[in-house]
Amino acid sequence: MTSSPEQCGEEWGEIEQFVAEISELSQTSVSLHAFAGEALERTVELLGAAGGSVWMADDDGGFASLCQVEVDSDLPDAALIASEHHTRLLRSVLDSSRQQSAAIPITTAPGDRPQGTPSGRGGVHETYYWTGSPLRMDRDVIGVLEVVQSNSVSPAARTGTERLLAIVADLAGDFLRRQRLKELQSAVDRWRQYEALCQRAHASLDLRDTAYQFVNDGRWFIGCDRVSLLVPLRGRLTAIATSGVDTLDRRSDLVRSMEELAKAIEPSRQWLRYRGTTDQFPPQLERPLCAFADDSHSQSIDVVPLLVSSDASGDATESLVGMLVLETFDASIAPDAEERIVRIANLCSSALRNAIDYQSLPMLSLARWLRRTIRYGGLQRRKLAIVTVAVVLAILVLRLIPATHYVAAEGEAQPLIRRNIYAPVDGEVVEVRGGHDESVSADQILVVLRSRDLELELERLQGEYQTTEKRLLAIASARVQSGFDNASARIPGQLAAEEQELKQQLASLQTQIALVRKQRDSLEIRSPIGGRILTWDPEDLLSDRPVQRGQLLVSVADLSGPWVLELLVPDRSVGHVISAQRIEDEPLDVSFTLATGSSPTYRGNLKQIAGRTEVLDQQQASTRVLVSVPSEAVELLRPGTTIKAKFDCGRRSLGFVWLHDLFETVRGWILF
Repeated sequence: MTSSPEQCGEEWGEIEQFVAEISELSQTSVSLHAFAGEALERTVELLGAAGGSVWMADDDGGFASLCQVEVDSDLPDAALIASEHHTRLLRSVLDSSRQQSAAIPITTAPGDRPQGTPSGRGGVHETYYWTGSPLRMDRDVIGVLEVVQSNSVSPAARTGTERLLAIVADLAGDFLRRQRLKELQSAVDRWRQYEALCQRAHASLDLRDTAYQFVNDGRWFIGCDRVSLLVPLRGRLTAIATSGVDTLDRRSDLVRSMEELAKAIEPSRQWLRYRGTTDQFPPQLERPLCAFADDSHSQSIDVVPLLVSSDASGDATESLVGMLVLETFDASIAPDAEERIVRIANLCSSALRNAIDYQSLPMLSLARWLRRTIRYGGLQRRKLAIVTVAVVLAILVLRLIPATHYVAAEGEAQPLIRRNIYAPVDGEVVEVRGGHDESVSADQILVVLRSRDLELELERLQGEYQTTEKRLLAIASARVQSGFDNASARIPGQLAAEEQELKQQLASLQTQIALVRKQRDSLEIRSPIGGRILTWDPEDLLSDRPVQRGQLLVSVADLSGPWVLELLVPDRSVGHVISAQRIEDEPLDVSFTLATGSSPTYRGNLKQIAGRTEVLDQQQASTRVLVSVPSEAVELLRPGTTIKAKFDCGRRSLGFVWLHDLFETVRGWILF
């Protein structure tokens, strides 16, 4: 239904809303087709037109329909097609770059009129009002926006239609300019990316560095999921780089199937495009292609041979320097990506040829070494002089400035007078008379043992003694009787010998009994010195327990007497201590402190150096050294306190103090 001019004048608010919607549509649409279709449909609906179209001019001087809207079912198809008269109207708008309007008569053929019309005869003339507005891209007209209205529209409504159509055409032009700007910006970004890729690709002549640069940057530039590169090595195409991985597993099924596919493509040197089906491929390509597709799980595969012109002769032969394998897992490669693939292939071909030629140079390793030598030898004299002076000054400082040479050691503090009490025989502990840290006096009983073996041995010896004594009495009685009854008596000499033998046995048994009794008396273990018991909880440790001969029972020490430090000096450092002691007339000074907490530093003197090296608890070889303890430090010491000490081995050069360990280690490597 066509609105009257008065109604159009009263509906400016609706028109303003329409313009705002079209403007918002131009901001949000992603393509020209979507914007033109939606804008044309809303324009035809607002104007109540019979139909409309958007025509774009092509390079051949013709027009192509971008979109069409037909509202009036009575509108013949001839009103919206590129007929001769219609084309002249579009051309007039294109040439004049201005809006054009015209009344167009349309002749319908028999049967073209819709049902319900008065006549079905052909050749009936109907007139429609046509309005076309140019679509501009900057100063160029690239298309025409047209609407077709009924001829019954008033002149005022036609004027409003022309204005509204001009507004829509201007908004379409703005949309086209924004689209062109986005395309140009995208093209500029793409060219910048390509320029950066070219710089990185030619930055190195190392073959593997160049290959990894191409597969990683090429995957990002093309927009595929994985890129691999194969180059001819030792007469066959070998995969040397794949995007996203640092190293290739040459024994993997994927790499092997890729190399088999490249080997099958090598004779033809043609670009292979796989898009999910192998029907168009010959049998010699189908089998390796299917194997690679199964291993890679790719939906789209492109294998691009990298060819370069041969410089050996003037003919147009090309040599193969490698192959690019492009994979996409979930979709095929976009059509516009083929242009980027061609660019990457051309760039990769030239860079690979340079890298391969460089790698094939004779004596390349020697040339690299000479280049590095010349580069380092060509430093500026001023910098070289500064470095030389700095090195000389450092050597002089390390050689001339003296410093105290200290040798570090660790150990423990122990009282000098201490005794360890051991079990004299095998037995059982009957009683423990003393606890940890209790004071004891000399000859005080500490532990009472019981030995059943000694008791049995004493009883046996006493029984033998009594038996021997009775036999001796019997022989003495026999000798007395032999004087009265010579017939029944034994020879007197024999009785005398037996009597003498029994006396000797009695003497031996008496000695053995005395020894066993002495051993029994030693079961009462006494303290050899006065002091304190160091053993922790000896009653719980020993009560009612069997012990063996030589087993440690308790330790007693005189804590009020002198103390010493038992230090372990590493074997690699004890030589410095011995040398310093031989040079000095006085005992070496030793500074030490307690490792158990914050405490002052004390100074003692070296007393004794062990004559042998020991390895304790699978640690490094060490030598025991005894150090005296000053009286002011005794109050803080406890038996077994961990001590950290350092020996003053005299004044040496600063370089020796800092670097003697390194020097000795290097000398050991070289000489031994």
